[in-house]
Parts: sequence; C-alpha cells; structure tokens
Amino acid sequence: MMDPGNQVVLIDTHCHLNDASFTDVLDDVLDRARREGVVQFVVPAYDRPSLSRTLELARRFPGVVFPAFGIHPWYLEDGGLEGLEGYLSLQETVAVGEVGLDLAPGMAPVEAQEGAFVAQLDMAVERGLPVLVHCRKAHERMFNILGAYRGKVTVVLHSFSGSAEVMERFLDLGCYISFSGSVTRQGAKKYHRCARLVPAERFLLETDAPSIATQTTVASLVEPLHTREVAVKVAELRGVSLEEVCRLSTGNARRLFGLEGMEGEK
Repeated sequence: MMDPGNQVVLIDTHCHLNDASFTDVLDDVLDRARREGVVQFVVPAYDRPSLSRTLELARRFPGVVFPAFGIHPWYLEDGGLEGLEGYLSLQETVAVGEVGLDLAPGMAPVEAQEGAFVAQLDMAVERGLPVLVHCRKAHERMFNILGAYRGKVTVVLHSFSGSAEVMERFLDLGCYISFSGSVTRQGAKKYHRCARLVPAERFLLETDAPSIATQTTVASLVEPLHTREVAVKVAELRGVSLEEVCRLSTGNARRLFGLEGMEGEK
C-alpha cells in the first residue's frame, strides 16, 4: 500500500519493467515506487522477446502494470513486426509502443524505419490505441508522417527532446508531451522551457527506467520511484504545487490510456 503520509498519486507512463535488470528485484522496485506515490506503470515492449515478458508482467500485476506493444527502431532487423498484431489485439493492451524513428548514426536505414513506423501507426488506428513514440534526430520526418494521421491517432512524444517551437508544432497535431528525468537536470534549459509552456491537459510524466538519468541518479539506477523527482521539477518550473502537477499528469494519463477507475494500489 502507499505510504499513508504520501498524498500524491503518480503514474509512470513509460518505464521498462520488462528490462532484465528488474527481473529479480521487481517486487522491491514496485514497493519503493508506491512509497513515493507512484502506483501505476505503463510498460512498453521494444523488441520481439520483450513482447511476452511485458504481457507476463501485466497479468502478474493487473490494474498496476499496463502493457504497450511495439517494435523500437533499434530492433527492426530482429524479426521485424512478426507476431505484433496478436499482442495489440489483447484486452490488456493500452497503447502501441515503443515505436518511432531514430536517425542517429548506426541505426537502421530510414526507409525501413519509416515503413515499420507507419505500419504500427496503422495498427493503432485500427484498434483505437494511443502510440508511444521514440524520436531522436528525426522531428521533421516525424512531423511529416504524423501530419497524415491528424485526428486518427493520439501520439505521445516520449521523453520529448525538442525545442518549445518544435513542441508547439506537435501539439497542433494533437500530441502529448512526456517529460522524463532529462527535465530534472540543472542545465536542461530547452526542456525546462517546454515544461513551463506545455498545456496542462497535454503533459505526462515518466522515467524510461532504467535508461535516462535524473539530476540525482545515474541512468542505470533510475526506477519508477523517480517519477516523483520529475514531478517535483515540473511543479517548480511551472510555479505550481506538486499536488497540482500530480493531479494533472495522472488525470491526463488515466484518460489517455483508459485507466479510470483502476486504483493501482495493491
């Protein structure tokens, strides 16, 4: 149960509890998160082996862990999208993800990435699911693709890394902006500006655990409990209370992923 002295309720909308580093410590990780008010977790798959692991977690922790299924652009050559549609059709599924584009050196050819991304967007449209998107060095290509899906699918720009001006363009498409530990870093002025300017009804909080460092913690040690650190920083940047940021972000997450009425306190 959540610490009775803790009045906030948070959802980590993007954490990889399906990562091998959490396998033997998962109960402790979830307990530590609950003590910080983090009571629900959206867990995206990213490659074919993680599809089954993600489903197992969701069934082990019903109402607490919510699965998203997709193939990340880093792993497209490991069997492509084979088997994905079956997972997306499951009752437990709350989103398509983690999918997207990554144009950093050494990644798969852009044509292959775009083909897989569009195919997974189409799967989301068919099922009425939101999409959790990874976008690195690809905002313009991403924007051009998503323009054709305006009004058809809702996209979350996970751990958003663009400028406020780029954010505004994606907001115009109906996207949500998700903030990770990057926003907590003292020198992250670009992220700070986005957190100040994002509309109250369009932001989410996440950790991407165990992949993105916070101001206090190296990436490999980040857990869902650090969602609270993200919330504290966003509250500071917006000049509002922690309780208000938690209320807004949790409400946004529950509406987007269809989690209303699920308490998540096990």
